[in-house]
Parts: sequence; C-alpha cells; structure tokens
Amino acid sequence: LTTVFAEHLSEEFKRRCYQNWYKSKKKAYTKYAKKYTDDGGKDIEHELNRIAKFCTVVRVIAHSQVKKLNLRIKKAHIMEIQINGGSDAKAKVDFAKSLFEKEITVDSVFAKDENLDVIGV
Repeated sequence: LTTVFAEHLSEEFKRRCYQNWYKSKKKAYTKYAKKYTDDGGKDIEHELNRIAKFCTVVRVIAHSQVKKLNLRIKKAHIMEIQINGGSDAKAKVDFAKSLFEKEITVDSVFAKDENLDVIGV
C-alpha cells in the first residue's frame, strides 16, 4: 500500500540507492525528510494510519551498519523484516514506529540455539 521511512537515513543506506556515490549529488530522500517538518509531520501520520487501517502484514526495512566492521564495504545490506504478533495492525505499526532510527542487536531478536527458517531469492 505505502512505505514510510524514518526522518534521518544513514549514509550507508543512501549509498545503496546510488550506483556511483562519488559522482552523485547525494540528494536521495532529502525531499522526503521535509515531510517530517512540514505541518508537524501530519503527512507521515496519515500514511501510518492508512497502513494501520488497510494492511494486515507490516514489514520493516532495516539495514546493516557496515562502518562498524572496518571492511572495504561502504554500502549497507538492506533487508525486509515482517513484524508478527500484536492484536491488530495498529499495534504492529506502533511497534515499527518505535524502532525508527534505533539499533537492534541480534540478542534482542534471537535466543541461543534457536531455529529459524530463511527464504532466499
């Protein structure tokens, strides 16, 4: 239906949007970030309410922090994570909004010796 991004996106995520970061103007998502300041973010709240009203499946787009690895990689790895649980979609949207611009550790998601299924394309 729609996608809502956080107000501040990291440089690693923006690098993934460009084929050549060095030659680019680095303007990705600058107009989108203005939606948070215009009218007190009413447009963003409207989109979140639309998701809560019409959607049954809510997913979060997350990325890795490759700067912390000290490798030659500068582009973030981007993944889509489905949010399960909660009584309705509103609870899922509220949980997803609380995760905006926050670091999520592996320990907070997975327990030791836990099994999981992976779908790869």
